[in-house]
Amino acid sequence: MTDQSSIQQSEPVQKPDTYHDPDKLTQFANIADILSWVFLFIFAVSAGIIVYLIYYFYKNHAPLEQYFLNLPSFLVPLIVGGFAWVVLKLISEGVYILMDIEDNTRQRPPAKE
Repeated sequence: MTDQSSIQQSEPVQKPDTYHDPDKLTQFANIADILSWVFLFIFAVSAGIIVYLIYYFYKNHAPLEQYFLNLPSFLVPLIVGGFAWVVLKLISEGVYILMDIEDNTRQRPPAKE
């Protein structure tokens, strides 16, 4: 038989009573923030390529109607990159804001005097 008094029992670590895991939400927000900067980089590279193509069409005296036919295809990467950057930044900051709101509205135990 083992002596139960010799077994040291540590108290279980109490986690906050929440429906979410703050560490996972913080990790999710960080990933969204990193992806937003990746999309911004792609957006900037696309903008550089578009400026070069516009310059190329201008230098080669391409017909004006060809320029206007290609203009929507030039603008799509800019619109998609900008939209993705904004949405991912909103997700990233929104997670932090919602976690702060949840933390501020949670009842706290009364302070000991």
